[in-house]
Amino acid sequence: MSHNHVTAVHLKAHPHSKGTVRLTGSHPQDLLDIQKNRFQSEEGLQDVRDLREAIKRSLQIMKNLLIVGFVEGLAFPESLDTDEEIENHIFQEIFGHHACCTNPMGTDDDPNAVLDGNFNVRGVNNLRVVDASSWGIVPGYFVTTPIYMISEKAADLIIAATA
Repeated sequence: MSHNHVTAVHLKAHPHSKGTVRLTGSHPQDLLDIQKNRFQSEEGLQDVRDLREAIKRSLQIMKNLLIVGFVEGLAFPESLDTDEEIENHIFQEIFGHHACCTNPMGTDDDPNAVLDGNFNVRGVNNLRVVDASSWGIVPGYFVTTPIYMISEKAADLIIAATA
């Protein structure tokens, strides 16, 4: 096998699929009700269409006459010729990751704002949440950088509050 490879990453930077995380009880050890709802809504189906077009474009590039002689094989199944086959592949093989936005930060009058502007959980003393769940919307692309940014901001707020 050759050591020359090409990888295509299909990133949906601003996904539309939305799930929920709900408490099932008041004890911290109670299991959560997590519904990912991946690709379940009409908005989520737009994610499928976007991913389908990205995969189609990658396949077109790999079949280009200028490089086809260098392509030994594809990681995709051989039969991704129709939109339906590509969408079936997406539903079976593509996963969403970096679940976020389940505890959004917001103003006092926002009924969905779990956190205040200092990362404090509303109605709970001495508890902050500093992670990707604090976002109201997905910032897009590689989420690690914005996580580092909010962590730095939270560290400054915590230091200032305890000084």
